[in-house]
Amino acid sequence: MQVIIPTDWDLYWNLEGTEYVRANLVYTPYISPDKRTLCMSFNRDVKYHKHEHENVLWTNELLQDRFENEIKFHSIASKVMPTLKLQDVIPERREIYFEWHGDDFLMQGTDVLPGWQEQWIDRIETMWANDVYKISLHPNSWTAHNGDLIPFNWFFCYHSNHSPITMRSLLIQISAGRQEKLEANGVDLDRLLTPKELQLVAFNSFRSNYPKELIETIISKHEV
Repeated sequence: MQVIIPTDWDLYWNLEGTEYVRANLVYTPYISPDKRTLCMSFNRDVKYHKHEHENVLWTNELLQDRFENEIKFHSIASKVMPTLKLQDVIPERREIYFEWHGDDFLMQGTDVLPGWQEQWIDRIETMWANDVYKISLHPNSWTAHNGDLIPFNWFFCYHSNHSPITMRSLLIQISAGRQEKLEANGVDLDRLLTPKELQLVAFNSFRSNYPKELIETIISKHEV
């Protein structure tokens, strides 16, 4: 698929130490010159996704599925919690445009939002109340704006009644570092998991990204 993004839009990266790394492993994120619009292009720009073996695995069918998921679960969430404002969708190009607030939560840092942990828990419990299990929980799948913690990257979500799936079938969109955590946690990659079980695996894999007490609290609520 041909990608048509204005040439003055920038690819969006995260900074890890002194190295710029991809902020997303699935779509290609572009930011407008004024930093106020995010384009999620569910296409593989080789200037961003530089590993050819990954790009071969991301078929048009898979990218279309994630594109549709982003729209579907954003629509559900937007009715019950703060979300990025949807500006435009171009289905034939698999592009979604959202209002953007400068950076994701990883780059903003937790100091920008006192009380963010309570909001983080509230957002997830609200998702559960609406039968949604969100697996994309990394800090770069949230942003803060006007006192609100806002989740995005809805492409990696499942409805509670979704058929069980294996972790192995999802490795294509999980970083190498996260895969190492799954292995260290003894996760059976071939075991069929319900969405609720899959989210528990996700919580445990994000222990290094969040305070211990936060993960323990959400797991205790998850197990009720």
